[in-house]
Amino acid sequence: MGLIAVALTIIGHTPYIVDIVKGKTKPHVFTWIVWAVVTILAFIGQWQKGGGAGAWTTGVTGLITIVIAILAFKKGSKDITRTDRVCFIAALVSIIPWYLTKDPTLSIVIITAIDVFAFIPTLRKTIKDAGTETLFTYALNILRHGISLLALANYNIATYLYPIALLTMNSAITYVILRSKLRK
Repeated sequence: MGLIAVALTIIGHTPYIVDIVKGKTKPHVFTWIVWAVVTILAFIGQWQKGGGAGAWTTGVTGLITIVIAILAFKKGSKDITRTDRVCFIAALVSIIPWYLTKDPTLSIVIITAIDVFAFIPTLRKTIKDAGTETLFTYALNILRHGISLLALANYNIATYLYPIALLTMNSAITYVILRSKLRK
């Protein structure tokens, strides 16, 4: 199941990256920077806490978010707010509990909250202009996060909280995009 989730990750993000290059999708640069940091941290935490194959999709997503963050610098939205800066600083600070306790669980809780807040700029932008996001990517993310949850080798807060939050936020953005399309 882990390999299926990884394949869906790559399949789902490919059109998103193509749409960025074409100028159709305009990712929010700070959202993707924060997501890159927290996704890599989440992967390391999931792996350390025994997530197994269910963590693979988080690792691959971390690499893809780095690519998208780089593309967002060139072709994305740069409407950076105070909240965006706070999310970025909080993402970096979330490493401290992990370092002090040698256990990623509290850091995973913190970065999951940060990741949810990092969705806010993209959600705000998508509500204003749903055409700036790629529906296929977010819709497929719902499926892949569900599969990654099923593929987890161990279930504990450090392994399942992050994918549950991402499933929820991708559902919200998918809803906003679909609602906009249905109104047209």
